[in-house]
Amino acid sequence: MKNRCLCLKDFPLFECVEQQVFSQVCLKAAAKKYYQRGDVLFHQGDPTDSLFLIKEGSFKLVRVNEEGKEAILQVAGKGEVLGEAALFRKGTQPASAIALETARVCSLSRQSLEQIIRESPDLAMQVIFSLGNRLYDTWEQVTELRTGSTREKVLNLLIRLSIEHGEPCPEGTKIKLYLTQQDIADFVGVSRVMVAQTLKELSTRNYIDRVEKYFVLKDRCF
Repeated sequence: MKNRCLCLKDFPLFECVEQQVFSQVCLKAAAKKYYQRGDVLFHQGDPTDSLFLIKEGSFKLVRVNEEGKEAILQVAGKGEVLGEAALFRKGTQPASAIALETARVCSLSRQSLEQIIRESPDLAMQVIFSLGNRLYDTWEQVTELRTGSTREKVLNLLIRLSIEHGEPCPEGTKIKLYLTQQDIADFVGVSRVMVAQTLKELSTRNYIDRVEKYFVLKDRCF
């Protein structure tokens, strides 16, 4: 019971909500699951009926267009929330969420969300503010990754990911995400071959390194 309450309180949307608001829903609200790399949290087209909090690990949000081409829209890590659309409308997921590594996720159903919002009038404004920030960040990221040369796109992506998911290491900043060349290609909208060439060039110029399975961004990039 206590762990489930704390799990719900970990949602950024609910950080200012009184603990007693959760007392009636904790027993049934939070569902915890574990995922391995490649497992799908939800598919594009699934109903938007739950909110998901990433407790450990990370997920890539992948959207497939009408031609069948995949594009990575975002990488979400520990402490981030997925599925906010469940708060506002009954519809379908605009993208699939696929685990990049071993992950642990807590989910909250739409019904429980509605109950919490009804019992906490101030929560609505907090939700709007949070979603507004996410929308702005998404548009900024899309603009950044779809303009400039392949080298600029890849380097901008690695800089962004190092800020969001990086940790200091002797070589620079380690991006704690297991990204393949194809993942990066899907992010920036170019071929895997072009990404491979670009990564080789950045490594030769001492902008990046590879430590085990992680990319490391050298301090000169900042």
